[in-house]
Amino acid sequence: MRVAALRIGGKHEEWRELGFDVDNDGVAVLGGVRLELLPAAKQGAIESWALEGADLPGSIDGLPTESGTRGEREADNPNGATAIDHLVVFTPSLERTSAAFQDVGVECRRVREAGGGIRQGFFLMDDLLIEVVEGTGLSEGAPARFWGITAVVSDIHHAASLLGDKLGTAKDAVQPGRRIATVKPEASGGLPLALISPR
Repeated sequence: MRVAALRIGGKHEEWRELGFDVDNDGVAVLGGVRLELLPAAKQGAIESWALEGADLPGSIDGLPTESGTRGEREADNPNGATAIDHLVVFTPSLERTSAAFQDVGVECRRVREAGGGIRQGFFLMDDLLIEVVEGTGLSEGAPARFWGITAVVSDIHHAASLLGDKLGTAKDAVQPGRRIATVKPEASGGLPLALISPR
């Protein structure tokens, strides 16, 4: 199973200004995953996703889910973005969301205690890491929800030069040897979006 598409409330021109190759239909492609930008949707929100490779329910623990196929168009993003490194999901119950992923054949690879009541579960869908985070203040019983994405860029210094003040300062990532920088919310329409150097 792999992620085919993410549907995001976003304006086409804003994403072009961030260095993404957005086509006339409002689609940018990262490593085969279609980012379908929806100007009329809630800005900065990941509305739903499409997964390839299985019969799926309408949602996975509250995450709106459809079946889909990865696009064949590969984009030449001016910012050097080549893939999605990870997708972040918030949940009030890591155990509940883990069970929902397990029901569709996706196992939790590991759990990390991050301190301050934060726990992270890591799930791999083919080439894309899903990071499920518990302890973010969601009320008990609330559904899981999409939060943000981190995109891999071939050269983070080039991306920083291109984006200028739309991008925060690059710093060491949690993974040794990698650098990460966060796109400022006013530039991304409010979507939590970061750029990270390759593995």
